[in-house]
Amino acid sequence: MTSAKKIYLAVAGGLVAAGVVLAGIGFIASGFDPAVFTTQIDTRDSTIVLGGVEVDEPEGIPFISRLAILGEIDTSDVADPAAP
Repeated sequence: MTSAKKIYLAVAGGLVAAGVVLAGIGFIASGFDPAVFTTQIDTRDSTIVLGGVEVDEPEGIPFISRLAILGEIDTSDVADPAAP
């Protein structure tokens, strides 16, 4: 293997291990509540559920607030064309 590939695999493996450790810490900190692994983002009615609890104001959460407006279509610039 080339050294670049070894470095890539080492970094990827380290990130996966860190993610598993952080998920485990969060699970332990929650009191072994499996609801911490549930996340639901419904773009139809702009609701976000984190850990089994619906977020009242998703606009206050950075980056996640962008997902709440993902399904919206802005039609403010569309004007009715003149009838022939």
